[in-house]
Amino acid sequence: MRQLSQIAGRETISATCISYIIPHFRIEALRDIGFWDAFNVTEDADLGLRLARAGFEVRTFASQTFEEAPAAFGALVRQRTRWFKGWMQTFIVHCRRPMRLFVDLGSRRAIAVLAMFASGLFGPLLGPFLAARMTYDAIFGALLTPVAPFEIALSTLWCCLAIAGAISLILPLAMGMRRRGLTRFRRALLHLPLWLTMLSIAAWRALYELWRRPFHWEKTEHGLTARGVVAAEKDVDPFVSREEPLFDQEAGA
Repeated sequence: MRQLSQIAGRETISATCISYIIPHFRIEALRDIGFWDAFNVTEDADLGLRLARAGFEVRTFASQTFEEAPAAFGALVRQRTRWFKGWMQTFIVHCRRPMRLFVDLGSRRAIAVLAMFASGLFGPLLGPFLAARMTYDAIFGALLTPVAPFEIALSTLWCCLAIAGAISLILPLAMGMRRRGLTRFRRALLHLPLWLTMLSIAAWRALYELWRRPFHWEKTEHGLTARGVVAAEKDVDPFVSREEPLFDQEAGA
């Protein structure tokens, strides 16, 4: 198994197979894997999976970033829309030949990749509907008052999934805040439902853009808070982009 150090030499790397990748590579390694998909709007996802399929190992090192997240709601939605759309593109491209994917990655890693795509995409897309149905069943249905053995089994399963999901969402964030000395911001965890709603909006917007203009790249401006130039956005429509088409062929999309 070739090591990622062949790509980056001795530089410190902060990367995962799907989400993030180091921005510096040796040109020989990029040529070896055929570079990346120039039409993918989340190219690090495609590149990370290409590296894994070519036999390179991607490792995560303890590091930190001082890059500022988008400070305005509209900018945040547009950024997440691009990420989701790129993950959808990566999923479609790399799963065109499922057997080849399993051969390249091995069964265990291929299943892990598919599970990451499924949870990362279907979660934001379907999560609000499942949460609404579960809330309705808890208030008006038999979720909390099952009678038959089968109903008891289903209610137990749904409740366990709901509790486990909440713990898996909140616990890592709380642990990260504690490790970084940010526990004074723990009240921000109360805004998680709003965050999940934003992700759902971005995911559905990404699905729409994948159909209407799959190669359009929405840029994200960072560092606004540090420069003190954050301005509240007015009349934001998350389904309408204010960016110009990246490619000429998209002008009529």
